[in-house]
Formats: sequence, C-alpha cells, structure tokens
Amino acid sequence: MKNRPFNEEFKSENPKTVLYNLPKDVIYCKNCLMSNQRPDTTAEHYNKTDQNKKTIKFYDDQICYACKWSTKKDDIDWEKREFELKELCDKFRSRNGSYDVVVPGSGGKDSFYASHILKTKYNMNPITCTFSPHIYTEWGKKNFYNWINAGFSNYLFTADNRIHRIITRIALENILHPFQPWVLGHMNFPIKFAKLMKIPFMMYGDNSAEFGTSHDTNDSNLTSNLFTCKNIDEIFISGYPVNKLKKDLKLTDAELDPYIPITNEDFKKAKIKYCTLSYFIKWSNQNNYYYTIENSENFTLSSERTSGTYTKHQSIDDKLDDLHYYTTLIKFGIGRAVYDAANDIRCGDITIEEGKNLINKYHLEYPKRFMIELCEYLTINPNQTKNIKNFIKSPIFTEDYFNELCDKFRSPHIWKYENNGWKLRNPII
Repeated sequence: MKNRPFNEEFKSENPKTVLYNLPKDVIYCKNCLMSNQRPDTTAEHYNKTDQNKKTIKFYDDQICYACKWSTKKDDIDWEKREFELKELCDKFRSRNGSYDVVVPGSGGKDSFYASHILKTKYNMNPITCTFSPHIYTEWGKKNFYNWINAGFSNYLFTADNRIHRIITRIALENILHPFQPWVLGHMNFPIKFAKLMKIPFMMYGDNSAEFGTSHDTNDSNLTSNLFTCKNIDEIFISGYPVNKLKKDLKLTDAELDPYIPITNEDFKKAKIKYCTLSYFIKWSNQNNYYYTIENSENFTLSSERTSGTYTKHQSIDDKLDDLHYYTTLIKFGIGRAVYDAANDIRCGDITIEEGKNLINKYHLEYPKRFMIELCEYLTINPNQTKNIKNFIKSPIFTEDYFNELCDKFRSPHIWKYENNGWKLRNPII
C-alpha cells in the first residue's frame, strides 16, 4: 500500500477499539478467504454515521454463509426450479408482444445473460433499464451499447449531475461511501420504472445470497425492504436525514427523487413480482461471461486489469468503482481482490492457494489510474451550492485530502501504523 503523511491523532488508538460494530476478531473463511468483517446487504437508505453494521454470517466451523449456500445449491432440484420459471413467464408473458418484464442492469455479463435468455429461451419481451454510472469507462459504455445492439430497448436514467456529484461527495466525506448515491439510484429507479410502465414483473440477475447475504433464499422474491420505506421523511441520503439535505442545501423533492425509495404502500399497490434469475437457474459468473461473448458481437473486457484486483470483466463500467472498493478496504480490511477471489474459489475457477497469492498481490493496491479525473469530479463549486461548507471541510478534492479522509475511517482493530505506513493487523498470510 502507498505510504502517506499520517495524521497524529490516529496514531495511538487502542488496537482493541472496534468501529462500525464489526466482529472484534478478524476471521477468514476456510473455504473462500472472505473476511467476517464484510457487511451484510442492508437497506442503504437507512445508512447513517452511527449505524452499526450487520456482517455476513460465519458458522462455527469458520465457513461463511456464501460457501454454505454454494454447497446447498448442489442439492436443489434445478429442473423443478426451471419449471417454476417457465410457469412464471407463462403468467406474465404478453399476448401481443408488448414489454412484459423489466430487466435492470448495465449491459455487463450478468444483465446481458438475464435479458438475453429470457428473450431467446423463455420467449419473454424484456425492456431493460439502467441507472447511469458516475463516469462511464470506455469499455463500460461499449458494453452498454453492445447490449442494446443485441436486440434490447433500454431506458437510461441519468440523474442531475450537479446534485449527483454533491451528494456523492457528501457521502464520501460523511460515511466514506462514494457509491452510496449510485446504489440508492440503482435500487430505487428500476422499481419506479416498472410501476411507471405498468409492468408487474421484474427480473434481476443474481441474488445477494450468492455473496453471503443470509436472508431466506428459499423465496424467489427479493427482500422488499432493500428498495422500500415506510415513511420518506425517515430515510437518510449520504448519511444525513433527507429533510436536512433539503433544508440546508435548498434541494427540491424532484432533485432528490432518484435516491428516494418507493413507499411500502405504493409497492403493494403496484403488485410487482420482483425476483432474481439465480433463484431459478444455477448461477455462474464465469458461464455468464462465456454466454455473453458467444451471443453478442462486441462485449469488451477492460483494456487493463481493474485496480485492486486481477480481473478485467467484473463491475467495469464506472470509474468511481476504484474509489468504492478502496474505501471498503479502508473500513473493513477487504480489498477488491478478496471479493473476486472468494467468488472464483467458490465457483471452482481457482484454488484457495491461488486465491491467497492473488489477494496478497493486488488487494492493497492504491486506486491511482483515474484519480486526477475523480478529484475533478468530486470538487464542488461552493458558489453554485448554498451551505455546502456545512457538509464538507473543503470544496476542493485532492488526492492528499482523500488519503487524510480515509485515515479517519480506519478501525484500529483492523489497521496498525508502523514503519511510516498502514498495515493490516491480520492479513490472510
């Protein structure tokens, strides 16, 4: 990891101090190397500065939930599950060829696979929808158009860029989560779009159980609390109450609407069946990649290895991804290579020893490649935004500023400072 000037106030913290309610002892899964510090999937609109994190489940034998779920998949009757999928498609399939299923995604391998197989094998008429990335990578944009060119209509929603940059910067400053506004939009836009289009059927690709979320995977429906709320006035954006952002930054309901979830009442009225293809079909990221290559003309890998990992095809459409995964490293000690290796080990694509080597080689890597552009993107003009200084220390965003900010979010039970640099207290090796 790159060494950097150190802020003295963090130097003498007690190594037993644990932030975010994380497990005090760092444990790695014996099967896939995932850390028990990994947060579970939660409703992002309740994420705030003092929120205690719920982490993925580990069993007494030091095996994570994702690995247990992976072995359970071998006992599932997949022919029966596919029959359920066919029945579901028969129920919602339009009689006149009009759109009958909404497939959210970016045009990457998973959303391409989901939409393409629904159309070609199950005779559905998908309409795809996308919540735009912060800053498209060249290959991400090519894959988006590759998706459309393969025979799919798409609604691309692009949020007001001034507002999107502001709340992204505030989310980074307040909860070290630069991806939070995009996650909110990604979760909330598709369900609103389906309601607007009056299409009562939505199909995502994979279920978060594939990565360790311990909700009931015996149900084909997604957990609705991830994209619904009881009362809009009670939600948080960038770690702040929504009404505080409206009042202090003089923002309108329309400007914040992309980040606001649908209410429970409106979701029930819409009667939308909301599920994932991985419930019905045995899921494999690698197979999805091969399928996409075979069934499209111009699917493009990243022209370079993704920062912090060894892959070129996972989550590659947004330049802000680099900061997002680096901040998960800072808060939880889990770099991007850990996520990729754990998944590849569970799928049998690499061995655990290969995973260890790849993790130790890449997961502490500093996100340098897009840093100049990201600093420009995250710099806010105070003359165009009232009271922005109430939320951020300095409107100018620099690499040094980012590094100092990261230091404030390191949990002492994960990190130690020695020999003029940060090191993990409990590395995989």
